[in-house]
Amino acid sequence: MSGTTGTASAVVAVTPAEEKAADGAHLLTALVNVCGVPHAHWKTHPVVLALKRDGVSQFNVDFIHMTAADIDRLQCEKGGVLVPLELNFKMTLRAFLAFCHHESHKKRGGANVLDTTLPVQFKIFRNSEWDPAEEIAPWGLAVSHNKGLSDWNKLVKPSAPDFKPFREANDWVDHKDVFLIALKAQNLTHWVDPSCVVTDVDLHKAQQSFLHKVLRDSMLRHEAESIVKSHSKTKDIALIWGLTCETCDKSMSTSLNGDAILGWLTSAGLDDGKWNQTQGECITF
Repeated sequence: MSGTTGTASAVVAVTPAEEKAADGAHLLTALVNVCGVPHAHWKTHPVVLALKRDGVSQFNVDFIHMTAADIDRLQCEKGGVLVPLELNFKMTLRAFLAFCHHESHKKRGGANVLDTTLPVQFKIFRNSEWDPAEEIAPWGLAVSHNKGLSDWNKLVKPSAPDFKPFREANDWVDHKDVFLIALKAQNLTHWVDPSCVVTDVDLHKAQQSFLHKVLRDSMLRHEAESIVKSHSKTKDIALIWGLTCETCDKSMSTSLNGDAILGWLTSAGLDDGKWNQTQGECITF
């Protein structure tokens, strides 16, 4: 022995055949768990047979590179005759392909077909977000084809002067109202809604950057300014606004209570007939 006290961990190399088999298993998993192919009859299911006939046997190598036109051309044998794949199967495959690119674009990486929550995510996407008439754009090209971001860059953005400066604590209530009114007038209240679900990542980032600059320019009160600066990296507007409201609401309440006490001290007197105890008790009160 050479005196080493440990053993080096061996790196297990995956052979091309094993990698191909794993990718094929990923496609089968997706078809069964997400697309509704019965596991007990997957070998004879029209979807599997149609894909196999076109040489589509792997998920990342084959399926993810298909187009809507490729899916529309799928055929399978029925009674010894080639017939087009049923429309409902084609629609499911098209929706799943669009979903994969959508998820990959959001996460900046390939869709994980082993994710146990994928069937629910796909169902939500298909029922509420997917437009069958839209072109299926590969996720790597989605940034350049992002219509929402393109429209945001072309159209007139909300005017920064609509968001008034916040300098004094006693102006907070009015500033808060004006700020929310400006957002509501431009249908942008989702910016400060922590429960908002982001569906267009690039558009969301562009809008977050815009509003973060607005807050940097308008939040001049030191407590609010500190909160905005401390979140300059994430630019999480909903979080920034929530923390600012929490801090300034308390500050405003303290300020109002202090003003009330000072007002009482300067207006109360023993000769006003309202105090019926001793003079010493009045002072300590």
